[in-house]
Amino acid sequence: MALRDYLNPTEQVSFKSGATVKHGGKDYQVIVTDRRLILYGRRGIVIKNDDVITERLDNVQEIRYREKGLISKRGIITIEAVRSIQLVGDASEMRRIFNSLLQVVQ
Repeated sequence: MALRDYLNPTEQVSFKSGATVKHGGKDYQVIVTDRRLILYGRRGIVIKNDDVITERLDNVQEIRYREKGLISKRGIITIEAVRSIQLVGDASEMRRIFNSLLQVVQ
């Protein structure tokens, strides 16, 4: 299935990450819509399976960003909602994701 199969008919994508990020040791693409944060991953070499995690934006209580490392900086975003979600990736990409989340979360 493609990502569009997981979107609601009236849901609008406002941000899609250019690079993958790590969550729970797996790679995901980050998609931010007007209603949800979606982590989308494709798994498998021969037979492809989708791995999708979603969180409603109105459930988000707090978003934190920090950086780690001296030479190859990693950005870390922690999202507190119904569950805690931690995303790790290249610092510049993580700043873009962080800023896009701040624009849609009230």
